[in-house]
Amino acid sequence: MFNSSDRSKQFFIATVALCLLVSIFSTRVAAHPGESALKKALDRGHLVVGVRTSTPGFGFKNAQGEHVGFDVDLAREIANGLFGDPNKIKFEVLASGKDRIPALVSGRVDMVVTQFSVFTKRAQVAGFSLPYCNASLAAIVRKDAPYQKNADLNNKVVTTRQGSELEKLIVGAIPDAKVEMYPNLSDAFMAFKQGRAEAMFNDHAAGLFITNKEPGKYRVIADTENPLDANQYSIGVRQDDQIWLNYINWALIRLNLNGKLRGLHIKWLETTDLMPNWARLPY
Repeated sequence: MFNSSDRSKQFFIATVALCLLVSIFSTRVAAHPGESALKKALDRGHLVVGVRTSTPGFGFKNAQGEHVGFDVDLAREIANGLFGDPNKIKFEVLASGKDRIPALVSGRVDMVVTQFSVFTKRAQVAGFSLPYCNASLAAIVRKDAPYQKNADLNNKVVTTRQGSELEKLIVGAIPDAKVEMYPNLSDAFMAFKQGRAEAMFNDHAAGLFITNKEPGKYRVIADTENPLDANQYSIGVRQDDQIWLNYINWALIRLNLNGKLRGLHIKWLETTDLMPNWARLPY
């Protein structure tokens, strides 16, 4: 016969054992949340990549209706590394920037390559690779415009794409700017070109592409005394997919070592000035 003391000890031991089992099970589930996008892509035989078609220089369609741009070429290079063929890829067009994280979380895409800058809110719900391009926010103005500093745009109409973080950055540096926001950067640029705004705010990298494409028409305000933001573009992945993130980071390092990352900067931006510092280190 067990006395009450023995039964209490057994109950205590059983409770501790159950807690340990639950803890171990929970840890194993957290460590293995699901099949990695790497395995899914290899089993499928091609990559599925979220891109945009309204980001100058990085993701747009050419006259033949083909997906082109820095981001598109970068995605193709990663597909080539996986399958030995840059065409082993399917592009999923994301209508706006706010579609990027839902596309990752739902598993609709393996990765997002769309001028994806890292903000605190985004980092809580998505994973980000090593950066592949510096991306400070800057104003594009007409070549003959009198504006030399960001502060010169106070009380002026400026445009950009929709996004609360962008408006906050602009107003933070230019409190009296009259910010008009459009669904896409292409719409914002059209308003600027038509004279409905004095400047368009976009990432410095895209600004370089625009000024290089249409020389003599536009210039970028590089205001180091009153900068709007300092950020970088990264590839977005599902937050809990460390296996895939490890591969993407390795792929970026390899593209840097073989000179292809540098080549993309020269091809689309005509400079290597916006290469991240890690990509400039000797090896």
